[in-house]
Amino acid sequence: MTRFKQMRTAAVAALAVGVTGCGDLLSGPGLSENPNSPVEASTEALLIATQARTFVLQSGQLARQSSIWTQQIAGIFNQQLEWGSQYNVTENDMGGHFAGFYTGGGLLDMRRVRDAGVEAGDARLEGIAKVLEGLHIGTAASIWGDIPYREAVNADISAPILDPQEQVYADVQQVLSDAISLLGTASSASLASDLIYNGDSQRWLRAAHTLKARYHLHVAPRVGQSAYEAALAAAQQGINEAPASALDAINGQGPGDFRAFHGNTLDDGNIWSQFYEARSDLAANARMIGVLVAREDPRLDVYFNPANDGQWRGANQFGLGPAPWSPLDQENRLFRTFRQPIVTWAENQFIMAEAHYQLGRPGDALTHVNNVRTAIGMAALGGPITLEQIMVEKWIAQFQNVDAYSDYRRTCFPRLIPGGPNPQSPAAQIPGRLPYGNSERLQNPNVPPPSAQPDRNWNFENVTCPTSGGTI
Repeated sequence: MTRFKQMRTAAVAALAVGVTGCGDLLSGPGLSENPNSPVEASTEALLIATQARTFVLQSGQLARQSSIWTQQIAGIFNQQLEWGSQYNVTENDMGGHFAGFYTGGGLLDMRRVRDAGVEAGDARLEGIAKVLEGLHIGTAASIWGDIPYREAVNADISAPILDPQEQVYADVQQVLSDAISLLGTASSASLASDLIYNGDSQRWLRAAHTLKARYHLHVAPRVGQSAYEAALAAAQQGINEAPASALDAINGQGPGDFRAFHGNTLDDGNIWSQFYEARSDLAANARMIGVLVAREDPRLDVYFNPANDGQWRGANQFGLGPAPWSPLDQENRLFRTFRQPIVTWAENQFIMAEAHYQLGRPGDALTHVNNVRTAIGMAALGGPITLEQIMVEKWIAQFQNVDAYSDYRRTCFPRLIPGGPNPQSPAAQIPGRLPYGNSERLQNPNVPPPSAQPDRNWNFENVTCPTSGGTI
């Protein structure tokens, strides 16, 4: 059996029986994102399950929410219109998504993989589990702020406290540092149960450095210059393998990029593909379409297709406006086997660009921006570079990525006009966070009711974005 077939069979098995989730309002392929789990599983099956859960959380509703709220795409029907474009998401809509960070291939199983690595003296397995945990918990903290972590998935603690977001980020940094130490001298022999890097410990190590850089930027609004210095130092050791072609660069398919793995059926295909095939509730957003058309950006016809009248047209930030709208491109980013990028060389370049800029080195920042532009087949910018230009370039490159939401909340770029429930009156702000899931609140008295939850998380509570649209 070829490695591709082995990995595909393993991925299908993981999605079918390897992970557990909680109930959700939706059901069906790509909607409930709610596979079932056996009582016991081998270490190999658990490793596959944790990666499969990562793919679901990084490419499922949280990514759709991020892409709609940052106006890369628009929610035009059903829950994507209500939760996304109209900002009416509630705790009842988030139960399964919040719980998925802890159960069913979440933190609980990542700890099992870690412990299996410790018991076997397998530094690579332990290190991989810690990188997955760092990505997992860093993402949860970025979305919800204070979350259960130090007391989470502890059989002796039924109601874990919510750790402060600042502490969670510090703990995540330590977990990733531990992973880097473990992976530094670990084997890179082929490992079929590793769907991401096939056991290449050095690529896992570099992804860990890029994640450290990502999370240093998350706290920069509160920490200041030292966060940019730390982000730059980490990114300089991060993902460094440039994609081999312009199309690979556009799609985040570099050899060192942390990407999902999928098969070619509706049940095991790309999560975005699963959703879009089942429910075409998404379209291009007018903001991103306008930017890509104005720039003559080669990503336009990779991310989207022309509307059925041949025009490039997106729905507005309310999910409304003159139709027909450009659909997402199912032959590229929504192809079933497309390996959704999660942490990439391009992101690493933009982290270095932003850090250099904030540390007073705009010339170095321009170099990293132009590295990406050249890789995708665009002309280099002449400079001087601005922070807005850096972040707009990154917003386009981070298409469909959960972390685009953190970039906007942190920098207020690109300039966006909020949507909301009333097209005649935009909301005052794009929502600053998602509510905790209701299932967690009902089971854990430490989770506050929606009325007592903050509008913004600690790291972004001092950032207020203007509500005027831009032209870049």
